[in-house]
Amino acid sequence: MLRRIVIVAAATLSLTTTAVVGGFQAHAASYLPGIDVSHWQGDIAWSKVKAAGIRFAIAKATEGKTYNDPKYARNKSRAMANGILFTAYHFARPDKSTGDARIEADHLVDVAKLSSGNLIPALDLESTGGLGKAALQDWVWRWLKRVTYRLNGVKPMIYTSPYFWKTYMGNSRAYADAGYKVLWIAHWKTQAPTVPAENWGGNSWTFWQWTNCWKVSGISGCVDGDRYNGTDFTKVMIP
Repeated sequence: MLRRIVIVAAATLSLTTTAVVGGFQAHAASYLPGIDVSHWQGDIAWSKVKAAGIRFAIAKATEGKTYNDPKYARNKSRAMANGILFTAYHFARPDKSTGDARIEADHLVDVAKLSSGNLIPALDLESTGGLGKAALQDWVWRWLKRVTYRLNGVKPMIYTSPYFWKTYMGNSRAYADAGYKVLWIAHWKTQAPTVPAENWGGNSWTFWQWTNCWKVSGISGCVDGDRYNGTDFTKVMIP
Protein backbone atom coordinates (compact mmCIF):
# COMPACT_ATOMS: atom_id res chain seq x y z
CA MET A 1 0.00 0.00 0.00
CA LEU A 2 1.19 3.50 -0.78
CA ARG A 3 1.49 5.87 2.13
CA ARG A 4 -1.25 8.45 2.59
CA ILE A 5 -1.19 10.91 -0.30
CA VAL A 6 -2.02 14.55 -0.01
CA ILE A 7 -3.35 16.11 -3.19
CA VAL A 8 -3.17 19.88 -3.37
CA ALA A 9 -5.54 21.54 -5.79
CA ALA A 10 -3.56 23.10 -8.60
CA ALA A 11 -5.47 26.34 -8.30
CA THR A 12 -3.92 26.96 -4.92
CA LEU A 13 -0.36 26.42 -6.01
CA SER A 14 2.20 29.04 -7.01
CA LEU A 15 5.42 28.77 -8.93
CA THR A 16 7.44 28.90 -5.75
CA THR A 17 5.56 26.22 -3.79
CA THR A 18 5.92 22.48 -3.88
CA ALA A 19 3.17 19.88 -3.76
CA VAL A 20 3.11 16.31 -2.50
CA VAL A 21 1.65 14.41 -5.42
CA GLY A 22 1.72 10.64 -5.44
CA GLY A 23 4.24 10.51 -2.64
CA PHE A 24 6.85 12.54 -4.53
CA GLN A 25 7.69 16.21 -4.04
CA ALA A 26 7.73 18.24 -7.20
CA HIS A 27 7.56 21.87 -8.21
CA ALA A 28 3.93 22.74 -8.78
CA ALA A 29 4.75 24.37 -12.10
CA SER A 30 6.31 21.18 -13.48
CA TYR A 31 3.25 18.99 -13.95
CA LEU A 32 -0.45 18.61 -13.16
CA PRO A 33 -2.17 15.53 -11.71
CA GLY A 34 -4.60 13.27 -13.54
CA ILE A 35 -5.95 9.73 -13.63
CA ASP A 36 -6.87 7.07 -16.14
CA VAL A 37 -9.90 4.89 -15.52
CA SER A 38 -12.05 2.07 -16.85
CA HIS A 39 -14.98 -0.02 -15.66
CA TRP A 40 -12.67 -1.53 -13.04
CA GLN A 41 -13.13 1.63 -10.97
CA GLY A 42 -16.90 1.18 -10.86
CA ASP A 43 -19.08 4.26 -10.39
CA ILE A 44 -16.79 7.21 -9.73
CA ALA A 45 -17.87 10.23 -7.68
CA TRP A 46 -16.44 12.77 -10.09
CA SER A 47 -17.28 15.79 -7.94
CA LYS A 48 -15.01 14.39 -5.22
CA VAL A 49 -12.30 13.66 -7.80
CA LYS A 50 -12.48 17.27 -8.94
CA ALA A 51 -12.35 18.52 -5.35
CA ALA A 52 -9.24 16.40 -4.79
CA GLY A 53 -7.39 18.48 -7.38
CA ILE A 54 -7.44 16.11 -10.35
CA ARG A 55 -7.13 18.14 -13.55
CA PHE A 56 -7.58 15.55 -16.29
CA ALA A 57 -8.92 12.05 -16.91
CA ILE A 58 -8.26 9.51 -19.63
CA ALA A 59 -10.97 6.84 -19.81
CA LYS A 60 -11.04 3.52 -21.60
CA ALA A 61 -13.56 3.64 -24.42
CA THR A 62 -12.82 0.62 -26.58
CA GLU A 63 -10.73 -2.50 -27.01
CA GLY A 64 -10.06 -4.44 -30.16
CA LYS A 65 -12.75 -4.47 -32.84
CA THR A 66 -15.90 -4.76 -30.76
CA TYR A 67 -15.49 -4.23 -27.01
CA ASN A 68 -16.92 -1.03 -25.49
CA ASP A 69 -16.14 -0.15 -21.88
CA PRO A 70 -19.52 -0.12 -20.08
CA LYS A 71 -18.56 2.85 -17.88
CA TYR A 72 -17.19 5.04 -20.66
CA ALA A 73 -20.28 7.15 -21.37
CA ARG A 74 -20.85 7.79 -17.66
CA ASN A 75 -17.20 8.64 -17.04
CA LYS A 76 -17.16 11.03 -19.96
CA SER A 77 -20.34 12.92 -19.12
CA ARG A 78 -19.66 13.24 -15.39
CA ALA A 79 -15.99 14.07 -15.64
CA MET A 80 -16.72 16.83 -18.14
CA ALA A 81 -19.69 18.09 -16.11
CA ASN A 82 -17.29 18.61 -13.22
CA GLY A 83 -14.80 20.56 -15.30
CA ILE A 84 -12.19 17.82 -15.61
CA LEU A 85 -10.35 17.76 -18.94
CA PHE A 86 -11.17 14.48 -20.63
CA THR A 87 -10.19 12.06 -23.35
CA ALA A 88 -10.46 8.41 -24.31
CA TYR A 89 -8.08 5.55 -24.94
CA HIS A 90 -8.29 2.46 -27.11
CA PHE A 91 -6.70 -0.79 -25.92
CA ALA A 92 -5.12 -2.22 -29.06
CA ARG A 93 -5.61 -5.86 -30.02
CA PRO A 94 -3.51 -6.11 -33.19
CA ASP A 95 -3.95 -9.12 -35.43
CA LYS A 96 -3.14 -10.22 -38.95
CA SER A 97 -6.64 -9.93 -40.37
CA THR A 98 -7.20 -7.59 -43.29
CA GLY A 99 -8.09 -4.07 -42.23
CA ASP A 100 -7.77 -4.74 -38.51
CA ALA A 101 -5.98 -1.47 -37.68
CA ARG A 102 -8.56 0.56 -39.60
CA ILE A 103 -11.47 -1.25 -37.94
CA GLU A 104 -10.01 -0.66 -34.49
CA ALA A 105 -9.32 2.98 -35.27
CA ASP A 106 -12.89 3.54 -36.46
CA HIS A 107 -14.15 1.73 -33.38
CA LEU A 108 -12.41 4.23 -31.08
CA VAL A 109 -13.53 7.31 -33.01
CA ASP A 110 -17.15 6.15 -33.31
CA VAL A 111 -17.52 5.26 -29.63
CA ALA A 112 -15.39 7.97 -28.00
CA LYS A 113 -17.15 10.84 -29.78
CA LEU A 114 -14.48 13.35 -28.80
CA SER A 115 -14.74 16.95 -29.92
CA SER A 116 -13.24 20.40 -29.54
CA GLY A 117 -12.02 20.99 -26.01
CA ASN A 118 -11.31 17.36 -25.28
CA LEU A 119 -7.75 16.13 -25.00
CA ILE A 120 -6.40 14.13 -27.93
CA PRO A 121 -7.20 10.37 -27.80
CA ALA A 122 -4.69 7.65 -26.98
CA LEU A 123 -3.59 4.35 -28.47
CA ASP A 124 -2.90 1.97 -25.59
CA LEU A 125 -0.18 -0.29 -26.91
CA GLU A 126 0.54 -3.25 -24.65
CA SER A 127 -0.10 -6.32 -26.83
CA THR A 128 1.62 -7.47 -30.01
CA GLY A 129 -1.13 -9.87 -30.99
CA GLY A 130 1.60 -12.18 -32.22
CA LEU A 131 2.80 -9.69 -34.83
CA GLY A 132 6.51 -9.35 -35.50
CA LYS A 133 8.30 -6.04 -35.15
CA ALA A 134 7.81 -4.82 -38.71
CA ALA A 135 4.18 -5.95 -38.86
CA LEU A 136 3.37 -4.29 -35.54
CA GLN A 137 5.02 -1.07 -36.61
CA ASP A 138 2.91 -1.11 -39.77
CA TRP A 139 -0.25 -1.79 -37.74
CA VAL A 140 0.47 1.18 -35.49
CA TRP A 141 1.05 3.44 -38.49
CA ARG A 142 -2.26 2.38 -40.00
CA TRP A 143 -4.17 2.96 -36.76
CA LEU A 144 -2.62 6.38 -36.14
CA LYS A 145 -3.15 7.59 -39.68
CA ARG A 146 -6.77 6.44 -39.72
CA VAL A 147 -7.60 8.22 -36.46
CA THR A 148 -5.78 11.33 -37.69
CA TYR A 149 -7.88 11.26 -40.85
CA ARG A 150 -11.13 10.74 -38.95
CA LEU A 151 -10.31 13.61 -36.57
CA ASN A 152 -9.47 16.04 -39.37
CA GLY A 153 -5.73 16.08 -38.81
CA VAL A 154 -5.65 15.70 -35.03
CA LYS A 155 -2.80 13.33 -34.15
CA PRO A 156 -3.46 10.95 -31.24
CA MET A 157 -1.00 10.16 -28.47
CA ILE A 158 0.70 6.83 -27.88
CA TYR A 159 0.66 5.00 -24.54
CA THR A 160 3.43 2.49 -23.99
CA SER A 161 6.10 1.37 -21.54
CA PRO A 162 9.83 1.77 -22.13
CA TYR A 163 10.23 -2.02 -22.27
CA PHE A 164 7.42 -2.58 -24.78
CA TRP A 165 8.57 0.15 -27.12
CA LYS A 166 12.19 -0.93 -27.08
CA THR A 167 11.44 -4.65 -27.35
CA TYR A 168 8.50 -4.84 -29.75
CA MET A 169 8.61 -1.53 -31.63
CA GLY A 170 12.34 -1.45 -32.28
CA ASN A 171 12.74 1.71 -30.21
CA SER A 172 11.64 3.60 -33.32
CA ARG A 173 11.52 7.40 -33.22
CA ALA A 174 9.85 7.56 -36.61
CA TYR A 175 6.42 8.23 -35.09
CA ALA A 176 7.64 11.22 -33.10
CA ASP A 177 9.47 12.48 -36.16
CA ALA A 178 6.25 12.16 -38.18
CA GLY A 179 4.42 14.48 -35.79
CA TYR A 180 3.07 12.01 -33.22
CA LYS A 181 4.91 13.91 -30.54
CA VAL A 182 2.66 13.23 -27.55
CA LEU A 183 3.91 10.26 -25.54
CA TRP A 184 2.01 8.84 -22.57
CA ILE A 185 4.67 6.76 -20.86
CA ALA A 186 3.93 4.05 -18.29
CA HIS A 187 6.81 3.70 -15.84
CA TRP A 188 6.11 3.00 -12.18
CA LYS A 189 8.19 3.14 -9.00
CA THR A 190 10.71 5.64 -10.29
CA GLN A 191 11.44 9.32 -9.65
CA ALA A 192 11.49 10.01 -13.39
CA PRO A 193 10.38 7.88 -16.34
CA THR A 194 12.67 6.34 -18.91
CA VAL A 195 11.68 7.78 -22.29
CA PRO A 196 12.35 5.51 -25.29
CA ALA A 197 12.97 6.43 -28.93
CA GLU A 198 15.79 8.88 -28.17
CA ASN A 199 13.70 10.81 -25.67
CA TRP A 200 10.76 10.47 -28.06
CA GLY A 201 12.56 12.30 -30.79
CA GLY A 202 13.66 15.02 -28.40
CA ASN A 203 10.10 15.76 -27.24
CA SER A 204 10.34 13.88 -23.92
CA TRP A 205 7.18 12.61 -22.20
CA THR A 206 3.92 14.55 -22.18
CA PHE A 207 1.87 12.29 -19.91
CA TRP A 208 3.39 9.94 -17.36
CA GLN A 209 1.51 7.11 -15.72
CA TRP A 210 3.63 6.97 -12.59
CA THR A 211 1.61 4.40 -10.60
CA ASN A 212 -1.08 1.76 -11.01
CA CYS A 213 -2.30 2.16 -7.41
CA TRP A 214 -3.16 5.68 -6.34
CA LYS A 215 -5.76 6.55 -3.72
CA VAL A 216 -8.01 9.40 -4.86
CA SER A 217 -11.14 10.67 -3.15
CA GLY A 218 -14.28 9.58 -5.00
CA ILE A 219 -12.76 6.32 -6.26
CA SER A 220 -12.96 3.02 -4.42
CA GLY A 221 -9.68 1.13 -4.39
CA CYS A 222 -6.72 1.83 -6.65
CA VAL A 223 -6.62 4.01 -9.72
CA ASP A 224 -3.81 4.72 -12.16
CA GLY A 225 -2.07 8.00 -11.41
CA ASP A 226 -0.86 10.27 -14.21
CA ARG A 227 1.00 13.55 -14.62
CA TYR A 228 0.92 16.12 -17.38
CA ASN A 229 4.31 17.61 -18.20
CA GLY A 230 3.46 21.29 -18.13
CA THR A 231 0.59 23.61 -17.30
CA ASP A 232 -0.80 24.52 -20.75
CA PHE A 233 -3.28 21.87 -21.88
CA THR A 234 -4.11 23.70 -25.11
CA LYS A 235 -1.10 21.97 -26.68
CA VAL A 236 -2.82 18.58 -26.33
CA MET A 237 -6.42 19.54 -26.97
CA ILE A 238 -8.63 18.96 -29.99
CA PRO A 239 -9.15 22.40 -31.56
